[in-house]
Amino acid sequence: MQRRRKVLVATCLLGAVVFAIAGFALARPRRTATPACPSPEIRIHKSAASLELVCAGQVERRFPATFGARPQGPKLEEGDERTPEGEYVISSRLVTPKFHRFLGINYPNAQDLQRASSLGITRPGRGIGIHGVDARRASVARVWTRLAAATGLARLWGPTDGCIGLTNEDVEVVYESVQPGTKVLISP
Repeated sequence: MQRRRKVLVATCLLGAVVFAIAGFALARPRRTATPACPSPEIRIHKSAASLELVCAGQVERRFPATFGARPQGPKLEEGDERTPEGEYVISSRLVTPKFHRFLGINYPNAQDLQRASSLGITRPGRGIGIHGVDARRASVARVWTRLAAATGLARLWGPTDGCIGLTNEDVEVVYESVQPGTKVLISP
């Protein structure tokens, strides 16, 4: 009887924890107006699985982020599924059904091309950006992005091919705050 009670209590506690995590991960944030962001900058920290929107030198917002399937180390070549590391700029802004909002970054930059050349790599890759997902996968992406950032799983694996993934709600805020030429710093 005593053992049965302990198992029941443990099961209830586990259920409560799972329910709390699911509620946290599934909760859709309320849409708030995007504040003006003077002198915007984006800082991405792969080890912290986060993207910071910096306005006038101050961190305005911090968002959970996911990366490529091999998030450790800088991107070296096409198909390595790594996210670049270094200093970049926003090169394009697109609204697209596949990525919701896509902010292209200027990868490969001169340093990336020089490193690739020194390693004998002829195809360093391209098409890297900050983006959301198509509307059908938005809920699943929201759960994964929050859970991976909160637990450290984002340092082990990510669902992109090297891009920076955000929830659709979060990428909307960043998209509305930046223009081509905005500095993007991606650190390990």
